Amino acid sequence: MAEEDHSTNQGAAPPSIELLIERWWADHFPGSAVARDTQAWNIAHTAKEMLKRLLKGSK
Repeated sequence: MAEEDHSTNQGAAPPSIELLIERWWADHFPGSAVARDTQAWNIAHTAKEMLKRLLKGSK
């Protein structure tokens, strides 16, 4: 069985927190029950944007 290379690219800059949140959002919400309910989607999206602003201000 071949071993996987889990090493990181030391030359690459770490992704921004905003990019990390957006990637998580894309992985977890599209096609979900939340995405099909407008009110729940709006609340979740607002919370996501607030989280990005809060974390950006904590640097």
